[in-house]
Amino acid sequence: MLINFWATWCEPCRDEMPSLERLRQSLAGRPFVILAVNLGEPPSRIRAFLQRVTMNFPVLLDADMAAAKAWNARILPASFVVDADGRIQYSIAGELDWSAEPQRTLIAGLLPR
Repeated sequence: MLINFWATWCEPCRDEMPSLERLRQSLAGRPFVILAVNLGEPPSRIRAFLQRVTMNFPVLLDADMAAAKAWNARILPASFVVDADGRIQYSIAGELDWSAEPQRTLIAGLLPR
């Protein structure tokens, strides 16, 4: 599972979303989920963003930013790769091309066979 904390006002977050979608597509059929957790924005703003950017994974709203605090997501975007046992295996603060080979290989290696 990949948990990504983001906001529409965050340019690196917006730039990163297409690579998350490509990663999701490349792992289709595997036990892998992406959750995008938006930090405190109104649902109308998120819907407007989703009309412009294809994201075929759940977008959750962290209205009071309690989840971001619990995950210690202080810099956006913040991403956490969690293994099947619920342990954080990899985390990054800042933009990353999730569809690049090193990231795909890392994540695929954490998935059950």
